[in-house]
Amino acid sequence: MFGEAIDYRLLRLFAHGRHPEAEELRQLERDLNIESAKARFEKWDRRLDNEIPIDPAMRYLEVGCGMGEMSLALAQRGCGQVTGIDKDPYYIEIAKRCAREMQLQDKVTFECVNVHDMPNDREYDVVLSHEMFEHVERPGDCLRRIDGVLKSRIAGGRIIIAFGPLFHSPFGDHLNRFFRFRIPWLGVLFSEAALMRLRREFWRPVADEAETFEDTREGLNKMRFSEFLSYVEEVGWRTERLIVNPQLKRWPVLWRLSNLLSRVPLLRDYIAASVYAIYRRP
Repeated sequence: MFGEAIDYRLLRLFAHGRHPEAEELRQLERDLNIESAKARFEKWDRRLDNEIPIDPAMRYLEVGCGMGEMSLALAQRGCGQVTGIDKDPYYIEIAKRCAREMQLQDKVTFECVNVHDMPNDREYDVVLSHEMFEHVERPGDCLRRIDGVLKSRIAGGRIIIAFGPLFHSPFGDHLNRFFRFRIPWLGVLFSEAALMRLRREFWRPVADEAETFEDTREGLNKMRFSEFLSYVEEVGWRTERLIVNPQLKRWPVLWRLSNLLSRVPLLRDYIAASVYAIYRRP
């Protein structure tokens, strides 16, 4: 906003040295069970009007599965063979252990692989991704890679995506728990160099030496909503559901306003925080 030096001094007044991520990861690992997995999946399904297909004859792939909650919930709900992939070996080991503990290892498998390096000799009826697309590098290439492993027969050929917050939306910088109160459009309004300097100095115990948002542990690709829409158009998928900011449904006035503004080309990138979508390969 005012340049690196002034932005740093201004934001430093509101930063604190506590961040719960490390403890949250340990707590998530302790709390991960089939009931918590089902609860997260059902929330996702509700936001897509209960349109996620459950079919024992289909093969499912979850891209960016993390600790495997969604893959485990799909297997428990009666889906066919489920495969979850993630590039983080720590998450994959937790997912494999949970599958054994929940006695779902015959229905779901987990593999440590980057989406860009997926084997090209497999096909899936349904590909899912939950809370990943704001983090993945080269998101356009990622969609094309997914398209390459997707079947197109009538009963399948679906892509189900949920992600956010997008970087240019009010809290898309993923830094707000680092400050004493939430500052909207932080990453848009203030110098990236100042924000990264604060992160290196104060964010403990999970700080790294990143100098850009892309290089942080979580990695933010800064993709705009309009860019995501263009990537989908380029890959040629047909839209069955596209819901923006479904978390606002509980506040009808905000929900209607969000729907209106997210259709305005000059504003939608700064309004669209969460995107929930179902696409079909034609």
